[in-house]
Amino acid sequence: MVSAVVGMVLLAGCAGEGGGSAGDADGSRAPGASGSAERGAWKIAHIDRRARGTVEAVVAAAPDDIWAVGADQGAGTAGTDPYLLRHDGTKWRRTPLPAALGGRVTQPRLDASGPDNVWLHGVAPSSGSRLARWDGTRWHAVPRPSVQGAVGDLRAFAPDDVWALVGDRAAHWDGTRWTVTPLPAVATALDGTSGDDVWAVGYRDRGPGVGGAGGETTQPAAMRWDARARAWKLTPTPVLRFPDPVPPEAGASLTEVLAVSRDEVWAYGTHSFNHGESESEPSAERVLLRWDGARWREQRGADTDPCLSRPPVAHDGAGGILFDRHRFRAADGSCRKAPWRRLPATGEITAGGKQQLWFEQVGRVPGTKRFVGAGKVYVMQSGNPLTMPVVAVYEP
Repeated sequence: MVSAVVGMVLLAGCAGEGGGSAGDADGSRAPGASGSAERGAWKIAHIDRRARGTVEAVVAAAPDDIWAVGADQGAGTAGTDPYLLRHDGTKWRRTPLPAALGGRVTQPRLDASGPDNVWLHGVAPSSGSRLARWDGTRWHAVPRPSVQGAVGDLRAFAPDDVWALVGDRAAHWDGTRWTVTPLPAVATALDGTSGDDVWAVGYRDRGPGVGGAGGETTQPAAMRWDARARAWKLTPTPVLRFPDPVPPEAGASLTEVLAVSRDEVWAYGTHSFNHGESESEPSAERVLLRWDGARWREQRGADTDPCLSRPPVAHDGAGGILFDRHRFRAADGSCRKAPWRRLPATGEITAGGKQQLWFEQVGRVPGTKRFVGAGKVYVMQSGNPLTMPVVAVYEP
């Protein structure tokens, strides 16, 4: 469901909500399950209470086809042991990473346009990236784009229509090869509704509001792919500026983008500066912009609203948006927190331990209003803190 690092999503366990929602040590629920009992809260679909580690990436190719990548953290070791998880509508199956990937990777990420087009990529130890694609039957190695740097965000719209950010450029996969195109500004995040409606956001260090008297070092940048011109083009975004006296090295950048439709795109970032160089400093600001099909506008509530003050994570296809730290904003604009049920105090989990649910990646289950998240349950308790890999599902 970011600039170089995917932000974690934190949700504290709900007090007084004990019980056995997670099931046994290898607790498993069908990610496509529905019904009133499953709605309104995060439900753990998979957990291994015997393991220590994190599920680092997840994607739903279909309601009955969920893929995830986990990593076991060995006690006293510096490295992790990654593995692949898949839910076929009935059960979870754990296997090694596909041989087509060519070895271990860090920062693994998944994306898919359907059961016959699942992409797995991550950073290789020698820099650069490794990529592999599932065609519905088996995994295939995919060459990395011929440009310096690792693949950042990647969006798969079809087997022959994939976009990726690589360094200061964008790369497009046509089913056979990558075509690399320059970007007019620095991009940190990518999203779109189709292969010809793609956005990249980040920052620019030239143009209106940058440099000069009272200018800042950077301004938000939003770039859109122009399929006719075969080029990325900047779209005007609001110019941000702190009141006088402008703090040192002030600048703004967008770090997240969520494309809901051609007429609704959300971009989130920050407006900050180099702290500690003056006695009187303003507060750093959150930035939330919304594209309405014609222009970008600043969204009110970016610093106060319980939903809009957080990065957008995913949408449900019906007007609802899931924001960071599990705030769900319904189509009518109302905001609510999505709770989760604490794990029961059995085995190594003590009754007094504080539990937190962290997500590394969140996405939508296609054809539904459900979300799936990958991460871990962290149990903070005296003498024996625990970190258990989980996949969870939320239906508003």
